[in-house]
Amino acid sequence: MNTRRAREKALRRELVLQAAERVFGRRPFHEATMQMVAAEADLGMQSLYEQFPSKQELYEAVILHRARTFQARLEEALENLADPLDQLTAVARVRTRMFTESPAFLPVFLAERVRCNWGVRSRSSRRIGGIMKDASQRLEGIIERGVTVGLLRREDPAFLVHLFNDTLTAALYAHQTNPQEEIETCIQRAIRAFLHGTAAES
Repeated sequence: MNTRRAREKALRRELVLQAAERVFGRRPFHEATMQMVAAEADLGMQSLYEQFPSKQELYEAVILHRARTFQARLEEALENLADPLDQLTAVARVRTRMFTESPAFLPVFLAERVRCNWGVRSRSSRRIGGIMKDASQRLEGIIERGVTVGLLRREDPAFLVHLFNDTLTAALYAHQTNPQEEIETCIQRAIRAFLHGTAAES
């Protein structure tokens, strides 16, 4: 395949994934249909099925696409950071920017995270469950370093991971009601709220 055709194919796939993300963000998985995705993408059904043979494969592709983007951005953001507070802020910044750029993905992500956290069998593959687990473990490592250096009080790290994630989600919802707000304000609100509830006792 020549370079131009490869670029065109990648662009078509990206457009389908964006359309599917909007559909899955508006409707539960069982209500969303491939016809809805095709209409959203302004694409014929045959063309859609040539790229994604089933709704399940398309759903997983949407999540994997965003997860890989998030991981790549996070690796870059954390590259030269050693301070746990800087690392937590970087996680919050990357995640907030991803969800403000792609707000339709937030409901999809939250549904999968809840399933993963509560041990409910995901409708996605083990690979996606693994990605969710890896992200939680990385955040747990940052939080454990925060406890070690005296930034955070000693609590169950898994509890602090859930608290951090939920605080960030609350800040995102607040930002959604006031989209003119600077993204950095949203990020700092989440960090302040998290630290206020978890700061090490002096």
